[in-house]
Amino acid sequence: MRRRSSVWLVVSSLFALVMTGCSSATRSSPAATAPAQPAAVYAAIGASETYGIGASDRYREAWPQVFFHDVLPASAIFYNFGIPGATTAAALRDEVPAALAVHPSVVTVWLNVNDLIQGVSAKDYAGQLRQLLHAMRRNGQTRVLVANTPDLGQLPAYKACLPNAPAKAPECLLPTGLVPSPDELAAAVNAYNAAIAQVVKEEGATLVDLHAGDGLLAQHPEWLSSDGFHPNGLGYAAIARVFEAAYRPTA
Repeated sequence: MRRRSSVWLVVSSLFALVMTGCSSATRSSPAATAPAQPAAVYAAIGASETYGIGASDRYREAWPQVFFHDVLPASAIFYNFGIPGATTAAALRDEVPAALAVHPSVVTVWLNVNDLIQGVSAKDYAGQLRQLLHAMRRNGQTRVLVANTPDLGQLPAYKACLPNAPAKAPECLLPTGLVPSPDELAAAVNAYNAAIAQVVKEEGATLVDLHAGDGLLAQHPEWLSSDGFHPNGLGYAAIARVFEAAYRPTA
């Protein structure tokens, strides 16, 4: 009986070892599968246009929201850091740190109109924009799209400030004596856009040319909100299409 018990003890021990080996193989198999790819993270940096002022529902109609739904996968995550009235200097202080904290893979930047209105020189603006883009590029880990300055001379809010303002123009919001002539405004916009093009090239970002399509404003006044300055839902959809074309250029 002792011999038989010893035999069964050896057989039981061998069986336990075999089962332990099988169990270990089963546990290790999930590690062999490829890790899930991280979701794309999109961060929008800008001012009132990025925030969505002028849209009836900014959570649906603001151009970053439209861009997000049109070009990014369903698994992507979206953060809108736009602050109405923000300049590039303000965005460096208030938006960039928060945007960097979410480790974005796609970033859009539209900052120029408020800088122009506040009289920031093209040289100073270029330096601030360069600092912002360099930070958001994260050593090439992030795709950054940068909008240039629209043709502000086309806006009813600007035309309302001119001596020959149209009868149905919105209220002029610029102080008397500080309204630039059409030529002065065009020169300032062109200087900004030259600076933007240069900085975008140097930092390896992608230019979104909003200025080139602004002739459409004269054909589509229905794209603007009642203030004659901010786009409405239709206008934001048109702006989103320009960003989308830059994001996925045709072959």
